[in-house]
Amino acid sequence: MTKRVRQYVDAFGLVFGVFDFGVDRDDRIWLYECNPNGQYAWFPEPITGKIITAVADQLQHAGEPRAR
Repeated sequence: MTKRVRQYVDAFGLVFGVFDFGVDRDDRIWLYECNPNGQYAWFPEPITGKIITAVADQLQHAGEPRAR
């Protein structure tokens, strides 16, 4: 799944996106949408802090080649 998310953001030139997924009764994962300006502040602090750090790191290194 990680590879496909990376392909999605690369295809649309995104550096950040909030993805909405669902899992059906057969354990298939479905992508509903990607919000390039998604909201995450409603998550509990341990999760929110990690997202904030990741976004700040991305902004700090904007324009640098990405490791693959």
